Amino acid sequence: MIQVQGIHKRFGENDILKGIDLTIKQGEVVVIIGPSGSGKTTFLRCLNFLERADSGVLQIGETVADFKQATKKQVLAIRKKTAMVFQQYALFFNRTALENVIEGLVIARKVPKKVATEKGKALLAQVGLKGKEHHYPNELSGGQQQRVGIARALALNPEVILFDEPTSALDPELVGETLDVIKQVAEAGSTLVIVTHEMQFAYEIADRVIFMEDGKIVEQGTPQEVFDHTKEARTKNFLARTAVYH
Repeated sequence: MIQVQGIHKRFGENDILKGIDLTIKQGEVVVIIGPSGSGKTTFLRCLNFLERADSGVLQIGETVADFKQATKKQVLAIRKKTAMVFQQYALFFNRTALENVIEGLVIARKVPKKVATEKGKALLAQVGLKGKEHHYPNELSGGQQQRVGIARALALNPEVILFDEPTSALDPELVGETLDVIKQVAEAGSTLVIVTHEMQFAYEIADRVIFMEDGKIVEQGTPQEVFDHTKEARTKNFLARTAVYH
């Protein structure tokens, strides 16, 4: 379970997050949508302390951290429970696909390299990259690089995986293959929090959709409730510019 209470974040004079409260159940797939600048990515980054919120409390499982007072030990404990998949892949370009996947296991988790290697190979096969273990990122397509990033996240066996616009840097023809892998991860029972602009994907994969605007949660519910029976005018205006087929 993830619980956030009263998260506020400012950058200079700008209020980015204005008191976010949210509870996410274990195994739930939560998709966050909304216009650019609404605070979606900042909120996601606060969930693993890539950004430190100015105030608020975060709990993942039994680990609790106050953003104002969190110690280095508490921050590391939260990060051990999360993994992030970035929109720009964030791979090491001087390491192979396999080396990228096992880096965190070997360096941070102190897993023996032989054990990590076997796990890394299995995960690359799981995301459709069997035979690509020794390819470097510049030898892989954008979609393949993103799948390496997903395998790297899975390797850490996190309690929650955070996806920040996982398809935004991809060519249109590569989007589908990445979304298919994320669907497989969701079907395996992982807890996922996904920021995306792919509305059809959000409709198909989410247990709950959250619409954010101006640093606040405006509306949330099942995909059917948010897309088909929208209650808030701001949500309706946003969705009016998108097409969802079902």
